[in-house]
Amino acid sequence: MKRIICPLLILSIFLSCKSKTADTDQDTTGTGKPLDQSQALLHQFKPLINGVWVKKDYIKKVKKSKSPLEAVDNGTGVTIMYIDTAQLKGDSIMVPVVLNNHEGANVSLNFQPGKNTTTIEFGDDELSYKLKNGDTTLIIYHYNPQTKETATAQYIKAMPNKPAGGLAAGMNMAINKAILSGKYEGTDAAGKKIYAVFTDDGKVSGLPGLTTYYVQNDMIADPDHSHDEIIFNLNGNGQKAYSFIINKKTLSLYDSAEQVKSNKPSYSLKRKRE
Repeated sequence: MKRIICPLLILSIFLSCKSKTADTDQDTTGTGKPLDQSQALLHQFKPLINGVWVKKDYIKKVKKSKSPLEAVDNGTGVTIMYIDTAQLKGDSIMVPVVLNNHEGANVSLNFQPGKNTTTIEFGDDELSYKLKNGDTTLIIYHYNPQTKETATAQYIKAMPNKPAGGLAAGMNMAINKAILSGKYEGTDAAGKKIYAVFTDDGKVSGLPGLTTYYVQNDMIADPDHSHDEIIFNLNGNGQKAYSFIINKKTLSLYDSAEQVKSNKPSYSLKRKRE
């Protein structure tokens, strides 16, 4: 019996070692996970995730309230991000993001499975997507180890490529489209007729001396103002800030808090139908 048992034992050990070697050979990522899994995830996600993405419930609240100030509680965490799979190195990409509409950061997006097969690693969080009527929505899952709860945030595509002005310019454009871009006619405080145009990319014409505009959405940098604010000619000659209120299709610009209280705007402009 010994002559039979010993060869079988040796064969068993040999096969076991060979199996472990084969498993090790598959792991070429340094993560303990097979490379073919990474390639499958890359093939799945890559056609869908490129572009500039903005936080869906923030933009939705801005559009509904016509007020970034009213939407401030929705503007937390990652508010905008840019994914460019052309920057792929190995099985990961560094993704530039803006946190809380205030500070820039980079997050590593790894084409490795998260806690389930529908997510991939996004820094300490996880990223997934959903498709509906041909439109893609990205989803970030954030697990809180203290509360044992998982929070989700959804993102919609704002544009295919990062604007020349950077990610912050992408958020500005999304807000402009949501509440302000268009053609207007109305009057100034003296009753003079005004015809103005606000473009998606922050240009304005028809307001004397004013050429660009920025809707304030960084409430961390400017926490003290009590009304929504538009800054014209930002960081340029003739910089001028107005408080603003949008009521239905009418944009009212106020030079001071006293004007807001008295409801005597410097400009009262009604958006025209396109």
